[in-house]
Amino acid sequence: KRPQGQDYKIRYAFRDTEFYGAYMTDIIKDFEEKISGNVLLYLKNNREFELKNIKLFEQEIADLKCDDPLIIAFGNITFNILNKHFGQKYRIKKVMHYSQQISKENYKVIVWKTLLNKESV
Repeated sequence: KRPQGQDYKIRYAFRDTEFYGAYMTDIIKDFEEKISGNVLLYLKNNREFELKNIKLFEQEIADLKCDDPLIIAFGNITFNILNKHFGQKYRIKKVMHYSQQISKENYKVIVWKTLLNKESV
């Protein structure tokens, strides 16, 4: 809804691929904050809030009934949270966050270069 929003790049990057229409969710829910450093500070000072969100995420994964889900994390913060709690349990790939100020075409190229890399990120 915001003109400066960049999330349209996700749709562009995944259109006509096996991931188009995949389930998307936030690892941290109901927390509106544009400055990522503030998110980290809040989580550091509110461990129970992070753990509550981890449990919600685990329930979402269970509801999907996936045997071996691939989780695509948009950006470092999301990846670090997921990897800390689920790195030994799920396949997690980190891709560039869609808020980066690059074209949707360049974003797509970078995302797919990352996803097609067989090594874990």
